[in-house]
Amino acid sequence: MPDLKGQFKKQGPKDTSPMELQADQVSFSTVDNKAHAKGNVVVNGKDQQLYCDQLEMDRVVQDVVAEGNVYLDAPQENVIAQGLTYNFHNHTGEFRDARVYLDPYQIKGQKIDKVSENHMTMEEGYLTTSDWDEPAYRIGAHRMDIYMHDKAVIHGMKVYLGKVPVMYLPYYVEDLKNRPIVTFVPGEKKDFGLFLLSTASLKLSSRVQLNLHLDVRERDGLGEGFDVKYNTPNFGSGLLSAYYTDENQIAGRHLWAMDKNGVKIGPTTHHERYRIIWRHRWQIDPNTNIVVQYYKIHDYDILNNGFLKTYFPRDYQQNAQNANLNTYFLLTRNMPHGTLVFHIDTSRENRPLRGIERIPEITYILNNQQIGKSGFYAKSTNTFSNLSYQNYPKTFNEKTLRFDTNNDISHPFKIGFIAFNPHLGSENTYYSRTADPTRNNLLRGMFRGSLDMSTKFYRVWDYHTNFAGLNINGLRHVITPTITYLYQARPTFPASRLNQFDPAIDDLYRIHQFAFGLENKLQTKRNGQIVDLLRVLTTVNYGLKSTTGHRGFNPYDTIVDFHPTGWLTFHNDNEYDFHAGHFNSDNFDTEFHGTGWSFSVGSRYTRHQGDQLTTEVDYIINPKWKFKVFNSYPLTKATNGNTTSARVNEYVLTRDLHEWEMDMAMNQTQGQGTTFYVLFRLKAFPNLKFNLLQSSFSASRPGSQAGSGGI
Repeated sequence: MPDLKGQFKKQGPKDTSPMELQADQVSFSTVDNKAHAKGNVVVNGKDQQLYCDQLEMDRVVQDVVAEGNVYLDAPQENVIAQGLTYNFHNHTGEFRDARVYLDPYQIKGQKIDKVSENHMTMEEGYLTTSDWDEPAYRIGAHRMDIYMHDKAVIHGMKVYLGKVPVMYLPYYVEDLKNRPIVTFVPGEKKDFGLFLLSTASLKLSSRVQLNLHLDVRERDGLGEGFDVKYNTPNFGSGLLSAYYTDENQIAGRHLWAMDKNGVKIGPTTHHERYRIIWRHRWQIDPNTNIVVQYYKIHDYDILNNGFLKTYFPRDYQQNAQNANLNTYFLLTRNMPHGTLVFHIDTSRENRPLRGIERIPEITYILNNQQIGKSGFYAKSTNTFSNLSYQNYPKTFNEKTLRFDTNNDISHPFKIGFIAFNPHLGSENTYYSRTADPTRNNLLRGMFRGSLDMSTKFYRVWDYHTNFAGLNINGLRHVITPTITYLYQARPTFPASRLNQFDPAIDDLYRIHQFAFGLENKLQTKRNGQIVDLLRVLTTVNYGLKSTTGHRGFNPYDTIVDFHPTGWLTFHNDNEYDFHAGHFNSDNFDTEFHGTGWSFSVGSRYTRHQGDQLTTEVDYIINPKWKFKVFNSYPLTKATNGNTTSARVNEYVLTRDLHEWEMDMAMNQTQGQGTTFYVLFRLKAFPNLKFNLLQSSFSASRPGSQAGSGGI
């Protein structure tokens, strides 16, 4: 059975910035003013966006707790993390297992706290000017205080070239205000061959920064571009960026590559590729905000995002479903009891991309308001849209005028220790056209009702031990059961006969179900802070009679995290299908860390992609020698009889040659033979920003070996 999809927008009583939450599943409780979302979660704030797998949000104080594939796009930084707690109002929070990008610096740490707008602290991590996942140069630290665009105060500094420490200082201050005028990044990559990327940074004034790019790629030729960041005194700030390359891509891996007859491998293919972006943000007054974007991309492989994937991998990773490739205008106005949004969005600049155009879309969101002093709360979302769906070549052009009003009344209360929150609501939508040419000027209606029930139980034990490094200082067991009953009537007009512009509005269907959740936490105190020693969360839906999809239990999801010590971590997540009697997915990871060594083992299973086991061992023999062994082994075949990846064995022995590092590596890939590498890396002085050679031979990691980032 499909999950309920929904969205809400909010404005706290002390906040002037609108908030929008979208996800596959959204539930909301007015008892504690918290929303819970799961699946493709997107949060839009005034000047911030957050993407994650699951989230809990306090809509009054704007606190969020996000887990899984977290990406935060904020004014001063970009954050990629496994989990975070963050406040959208004051821009502070805590990032776990995170990378923070502060142009031109990258900060990575097990724990990063953003104390204020301009102050961060980091524990057990590093600072580098490289944007590679495994930087060739970094300044490691036990603890670091970062003051934005000023300095980094480092305690217990270690300078690393690759993974080899070459310098130690108990205390060091790195200047973040000044950066070199010209930087170089040389290396080698499968798509480019040998390359040299250069950037000249010029501060034209206190409000204008210009970056000039000139890149040489062995297989593709020249690429050039510029970025202009500007900040006006009264009309906001923005970015103008352009990049152009006239590719002449050779067929061989290198310019000197020949076939077995000594003839140069050919032919050479020619492609013109470029990208132009203009983004501008203007805070007109405390309650009114405008965002404008113009995006033009010219690419022979535009349908597969080939240009972004090859030349701008970080942009590609952030560009889910081409959402950021459109040209748009967005005006947001905070009003006394709600938010008004005016939106124009088009994709016609980037043919042959097909997309939904909104010219315009106007939305008014009435925030959850108490009706007098009755204890009843009302909220409403009303949207007018002029929609069209463009396809290229132009075989069809779906369009409609749509007006949607979604209303909800709730009455939260408690009986004993159980919190209840009943809801009654309806959604009515007018369509000037539908997918059925005989049914135009249609009014569709739908009724729904729900009841949320939740409580908490806990017990505390005064138990203390440091056996096996557990560091337990008291134990608290917290049990949080939740039950939600939802009845959503069958719409008066079926979704199959509507053009699907917005699933949350157009793809409505009958739902009659219970949703059960049970969370168990075992908590303790370590270094004065409460930590989750063990967390187990199980959720499942039960479809009642006449439910669309399966009647009875749907697949249940379980997440288990166990952190017994600082050197050992276990994680498991799985989905089990009651009806089919099998697991749809099951992932397990174990990580061990010691002094001078580490070992990781991971298992990745999905029913349609098979099972893969990966391991990695890293060991420092002495200050001159170290080695690494990585293995990837497909254990089972997928249901279609195919495996998703080849068996891989990789062995790397590294020798410190004082000014150089030498890697002697062997890679055995099933079906592709054996490859030997001898790689030399120059230990350059960090401030010179010049590394002689960076290999395309990237560090292997336990778990799924998906494509990593690039340049």
